[in-house]
Amino acid sequence: MARSRPTWRLVDDLLVPLSAAGQMAADIRLLDEVGSGRLPALRVYRWSPPALSLGRFQADTDVDVDACRRHGVEVVRRPTGGRALLHGGDLTYAVAMPLPADAPSVDARYRLLAAGLIAGLGRLGVEAEIACHEGPTGPVCFTAQRGADLRVGGRKLCGSAQVQRGQALLQHGSILLARLPFDETDLVHHASPAERAEARARLDSATVTMGELGAPTDPAVVAAALVEGFEQAVGVRMTGSSVTCTATCTVTETGARSGGRGRG
Repeated sequence: MARSRPTWRLVDDLLVPLSAAGQMAADIRLLDEVGSGRLPALRVYRWSPPALSLGRFQADTDVDVDACRRHGVEVVRRPTGGRALLHGGDLTYAVAMPLPADAPSVDARYRLLAAGLIAGLGRLGVEAEIACHEGPTGPVCFTAQRGADLRVGGRKLCGSAQVQRGQALLQHGSILLARLPFDETDLVHHASPAERAEARARLDSATVTMGELGAPTDPAVVAAALVEGFEQAVGVRMTGSSVTCTATCTVTETGARSGGRGRG
C-alpha cells in the first residue's frame, strides 16, 4: 500500500500588505504554530515597500540608515543568519515544519527543501543547483554562495537560511525576479567609493535574476511552480489558498501558463 503524503498548509500572502517587521513576525508565527503541533506550512510573499533584512547576528552598524531612508527602504532583522539582503524585486518563501526524521543534519534539511525549490524552478525552464561554499565574506548576502543557496551557471539566484526552535524549523529564502534601481551596496557602509564600486561589480557578477534568464517573473507564476515543486520533490500535499491565479491557472513543465489572469 502506498504511503499517504503529508499535508502542508499553503499560505498565499502575495497580496497581503505587511511591513518588513510584519513579514518577519508572520514567519516566526508559522514556526511557533508548527512547534505547537499545527500542520507544516509553505508561505509565499512579497515586500512593499522594499526592505533590507539583516542576519540574526549581523551588526546594526553595517547599515547606512540615511541611504535606506533616501531610498524608502525599511530595515528589519531576520530570525535566521546570513548577511544583508534587499527585498522588493524578489519572491520570498518560508517553510515551517517539524524536524524531519530522514534529514537529521542541517545540510540534509537544506538539501531536502532545495529539492522542492529546484523542482519548482525546473518547471519554469530554470536549471538550478545547490551552491558550493564559496565567495568573500562581507555585509551583503548575495555576494557569497553557501550550501543553502541555489545558483544557475555559477550565479546565485536564490539565497536561503534556517533557524530551529525545539523540534521545529523555519527556512525562508529569496528568489531574485528582477533588479531594483538600487542594490544592497547602496544601503550598507563602505570604507571608500572605490570599495563600494568593487562590491557592486562583485554583486552584479555573482547574481542572476529570473528575468535575466528569460524565465517568468510574475510572482504568482513562480510561486505556483514552487508549490508544484514541493509537492513533487518533497512528497507533500498542499491544502489551503491557491497562488496560481485569481481564476484557474496551471504551470506547465515549460513554464507556460494557461487560464486566468496572473497576479502580482
